[in-house]
Amino acid sequence: GTHAKYHFGTTSLNAENKDPSTSSSSSSSLYQDIPKKKPWTFGILTSGFPPQQILVPVVKFVTFQVWKLMMNELVTHDEQGRFVRESFQAGNDPSPLELPNSSDSGESYSRYKIYLGNPCPWCHRVKAAMAVLNLEGEIPVTMLIDDAEKASKGGWILPTPSTDDRKANIAEELITGDLAGVYNYCYRDILEEGEKYKGRCTAPLLVDTTTGTIVTNESNEIMILLNDYARRLPDHEESVDLRPIGREEELDDATKHWFDLLWNGSYKCGFATSQVAYDEAASDVLKGLNEMNEVLASRPYLLGEDVSEVDLKGFSWVTRHDYAYTVIFKSPGGRIAQYPHISAWVKRLVSDYPKLLDSIDMEDACGSYYRQLFMLNFGRVVPYIPNVKDWVAGL
Repeated sequence: GTHAKYHFGTTSLNAENKDPSTSSSSSSSLYQDIPKKKPWTFGILTSGFPPQQILVPVVKFVTFQVWKLMMNELVTHDEQGRFVRESFQAGNDPSPLELPNSSDSGESYSRYKIYLGNPCPWCHRVKAAMAVLNLEGEIPVTMLIDDAEKASKGGWILPTPSTDDRKANIAEELITGDLAGVYNYCYRDILEEGEKYKGRCTAPLLVDTTTGTIVTNESNEIMILLNDYARRLPDHEESVDLRPIGREEELDDATKHWFDLLWNGSYKCGFATSQVAYDEAASDVLKGLNEMNEVLASRPYLLGEDVSEVDLKGFSWVTRHDYAYTVIFKSPGGRIAQYPHISAWVKRLVSDYPKLLDSIDMEDACGSYYRQLFMLNFGRVVPYIPNVKDWVAGL
């Protein structure tokens, strides 16, 4: 009879008579030699002891219970395993921010400081607002570093103080250490001696450095305060208005709508600890993506002809969708490039407001999810992530 032959490149292997001792060393082989040095193992899956029928269910049960315990420690869930986003709001109904004062030397200075972290989408929306409103030089920003191993609590540590920080003559606790130290200092008049702030130390955070108190740590409030601040600056006529007077209810309704479907929906997918919880969240994300694509088919921005705060909140979500949420959070829907009107909206945003490209380091932001959320990525391997300009160019 005839012999079946398989061809790989220029090499033909006789399927019946091939020599196993030589095939692995061939340059066209599909297989590799066993490395001389490899990680040590017990060999339990090949030894047959303990029996696989016992081993596999036990290991799956133990790892699942450990994972679920860690997930419940990380975030809050209901009885069905649904992620519940709690409010950790500090500050209460803040007053409008004061415009900068002039010192004796004639230099103007701000009494406020904003703490932001590049990986955080809630921080990103604030940074995006500052970019579009041209406020980068108006209010000092401290860019936090996500390092849970060095932070005394939470995951944020402060960078080395800048020269401007030292010149500002503000409390040392507001420029050194970690974000937990900032919270402790801002609550110093409320806490007992030696007591530390018990809530979560979250960013973004807006602090009044003159009084050493928190204005607010709620991203929506900070954006409102910044827009009002920009509106009252002398050259406001040239500035964008992200929250036009008379449209507040419409803006808030839109924020709630997209938050439920997409912005929080992706997190509900990632932090779900049951299939039912995940399926519900995934359905919302799919609905949100299709609806957003449809909305943007008939208008340039989410609420009409002009950019608003809702677009910037959406921008902070969409820049994390492809390389963080769809992978580590298992958020469905595929790539943003599959949605032509969302893609066009992203390109329009960065074309009309080029500073948005500098509002995020996408490689660091998306990579942080894989580095820090180790309970979702036990191997801590970070996949390929493009920079934001390359990502936009590929839409």
